Amino acid sequence: MMTRTIAWVDGVNSAVMAHFALMENPDLVIAHCDLGDSVHADSRRFIDDLEAWYGKPIQRLKSNKYATIDDVFEARRYLSGINGAPCTGELKFAPRMDFQLPSDTHLWGYTADKTDAKRFTNMQENYPALKQRAPLVEMGLKKTDTHAILAEHGVRRPYVYEIGMPNGNCLGCVKATSPNYWALIRKHFPDVFARRADQARRFNVRLTRIKGVRTFIDEIPADWPTDMGKRGFGGCGFHCVTS
Repeated sequence: MMTRTIAWVDGVNSAVMAHFALMENPDLVIAHCDLGDSVHADSRRFIDDLEAWYGKPIQRLKSNKYATIDDVFEARRYLSGINGAPCTGELKFAPRMDFQLPSDTHLWGYTADKTDAKRFTNMQENYPALKQRAPLVEMGLKKTDTHAILAEHGVRRPYVYEIGMPNGNCLGCVKATSPNYWALIRKHFPDVFARRADQARRFNVRLTRIKGVRTFIDEIPADWPTDMGKRGFGGCGFHCVTS
């Protein structure tokens, strides 16, 4: 039976994880779920740069059914809820299931930060049969460490980090509830904000919370702050799935 170790790369943390994993295992398979125009164009540049850094091709996986998260939202008429977001299921989970083998070991980019390490623990609990590791957790490396390591190697991180985004998720990520995040999207990507606000109204989804009250994003005051601070909501992992 074929045995593979697969490093799933997307943003800064997983990029650094794969760098160290390659040092341990040159035969590592590096895979990336290509979300097309759902992400900023510079995020696609980043994946190309990672190939050059690794000196090894990255296998890009795509949905056979949907090109972007907007395609998923419109087809499902659903944005997000208690069971997660359908975009992850269709654009990440399904392609991964088509690609993976039962014997594979999966490497994730979770860091040793408390909330991130907890997310990995949740993955282990939710998918006990899956062979999986989080090398950065094992190494005790946090998000601040991964960004510093990437800079030390001369790899430019995606543009969205430079404007204050907490991760390299799709623009207008529907798992975000912080009004600061949506105010930031409105400031830098007004077309994305307008599209997500329209979808939220049509599908009756209050994506944000203001003072603990669920609110439509187009109700966020125009002068609302855009500083994310420590309001990060995690990367877009395979755990964020709804049926």
